[in-house]
Amino acid sequence: MGAGNVNSNQAMASIGTSGVFLTYEEDGRRNYDGHIHFFNHVAPDDYYSMGVTLAAGSSLNWFKNNFAPEASFEELLGGIDQVSPGSNGLLFAPYISGERTPYTDSKIRGTFLGIDISHTRDHFARAVLEGITYSLRDTQEIMRQYFNKKFKQIVSVGGGAKNKEWLQMQADIFNTPIVTLSTEQGPGMGAAMIAAVGAGWFEDFKACSERFVNYQEEVQPNQENVKKYEASYKLYRKIYPTIKELSHQTTAIN
Repeated sequence: MGAGNVNSNQAMASIGTSGVFLTYEEDGRRNYDGHIHFFNHVAPDDYYSMGVTLAAGSSLNWFKNNFAPEASFEELLGGIDQVSPGSNGLLFAPYISGERTPYTDSKIRGTFLGIDISHTRDHFARAVLEGITYSLRDTQEIMRQYFNKKFKQIVSVGGGAKNKEWLQMQADIFNTPIVTLSTEQGPGMGAAMIAAVGAGWFEDFKACSERFVNYQEEVQPNQENVKKYEASYKLYRKIYPTIKELSHQTTAIN
């Protein structure tokens, strides 16, 4: 609610320790066959569907703590704008804590794929961000496949909204305009909005959202980058079925 998620043509991508991709649903008869969550919305008689990446921001934290502990996040990501979309063939699957959407697999583990001698720390850092975003796109794809969900806008919140290159990356990978909140108060803002509607100050949550929630200027997809990411995402989608058996075997050894 605090992100204004009260329109079915809008989604939200929240990148914290875990990652969430969700959208408001006005139709209560949604059945995603268990691939993503489907919950009651705080708005009466409405719902929202949601997919989860278990290790989103925690993948970036893990990478920084182990391979660049002396660097700030600004320093770690300072050179990713010099790396082309797709990280020169380097792919990262963020399954370092298992995965929830779309696989529900506690035994799967993460991987870097395609490492060659040309790759630098900047390539790895960008690949981590791309892999996290690919994983969130998996939920977007489920929504499209089941109910042809299309979004005119995605609201980015959390750590993924704090880096301009990552925002552009989201716009390109989701192929959808991205906005951020002018003031990101999250649950506190949502609670205030619920109180305002409950007190009768607004007719409904949509009217309340128009007053309470303000967005920054949209980040538009770069269509040249979109094409590159479409190719990389197709390869990313092959990682899980390729490494599943081997990953489960390595998990059993520990």
